Amino acid sequence: MLTQAEIDALLAGALEAEQPRGEGGVNLADLIAPPAAGPSPMPIASPAAPAIARPKEKVDNRQIRPYNFWSPDRFSKEQMRAVELVHENLAERLTSSLPPYLRTDFRPRVVHIEQGRSDDFLKDLAPGTLFHVMAMDPLPGRVVMVISQEITWVILERLLGGAGWSDHKSRALTDIGQSLMKGTVEYMLNDIKAAWSKVVTLEPRLEDSTVNHHWVMMLMGNTRIMLVTFEITIQGTTGTMGIYIPFSMLKPVANVLNPHAWIAGREEQQPDEVARDRMRTSMKTIPLTLRAVLGGAELTIAELTSLRQGDVIQLDTLAKQDLTVWVKDREYFYGRAGTAGKRLAIQITGRNGKKLEEEEE
Repeated sequence: MLTQAEIDALLAGALEAEQPRGEGGVNLADLIAPPAAGPSPMPIASPAAPAIARPKEKVDNRQIRPYNFWSPDRFSKEQMRAVELVHENLAERLTSSLPPYLRTDFRPRVVHIEQGRSDDFLKDLAPGTLFHVMAMDPLPGRVVMVISQEITWVILERLLGGAGWSDHKSRALTDIGQSLMKGTVEYMLNDIKAAWSKVVTLEPRLEDSTVNHHWVMMLMGNTRIMLVTFEITIQGTTGTMGIYIPFSMLKPVANVLNPHAWIAGREEQQPDEVARDRMRTSMKTIPLTLRAVLGGAELTIAELTSLRQGDVIQLDTLAKQDLTVWVKDREYFYGRAGTAGKRLAIQITGRNGKKLEEEEE
């Protein structure tokens, strides 16, 4: 039981308790609540509790970071950095490959990467968002790619021959638009495969493109995922592209997810000379079609419709001029027409100089 004097001393912050082993005293009021800013109150003397000299306060400069036990981090900073490097490489590849496809500049860059729960990330997406579900064989799980609606409509405008600007706010994405965006994502798969090639050999494939938000939420469940966010600039419009990667997919390759392995790259396989010779031998038996073009002529529609049996059409080649010999759909040789026994034949006189220079380059 505390006396009234001890209670008053405790509330005033003047009552301290001794610690064992001769260590400094601990103020009991500080354990209940931190002292308020401003001048400290005057201590009240208590005959029942002799005052003990208070030790000097130690300033703790450590930064305390909150930890979410419901959604803990599963990968180290090095592994996160390795995934970031992979997608920075992907951004560089898309910068080169997509402009010819869209007939305009396409500039993505990685702006953010974090990890957490899938439902926390997906629940905030706008209604009508188009989700692209991809498999990364042989890794387990599914990756989800989301392209913001403003970028989606610019891409659709470019694919349909428009100028690249559209008022999409009042329109929903049609089945044709979904199909066109599906083709655009399939066009990106080779770049995704190449970007991951320094870490692991993957065969990405697009399984579905859907606007069914609930189905995607059910597919991803409450799994922990890694979100890589790109900022995309196209036709003066800025938007985002997010790639949601589940931890279950990255777990089998966690040991190679480090920046040093990505920068060094995977060891290149040495060519198998035996397999190469076997392939050359098998290619020699592939049949090819050769055709010699005697020449050409230009006729009007009236001349063409008035042709009768026995008419002679004058070609644009001379009798002693070399003819062009085609291999499939390419001009490779020149030759002279003649006979070999009872059959028509062509004698090769040279190779197409332009084709020869292209092969040498």
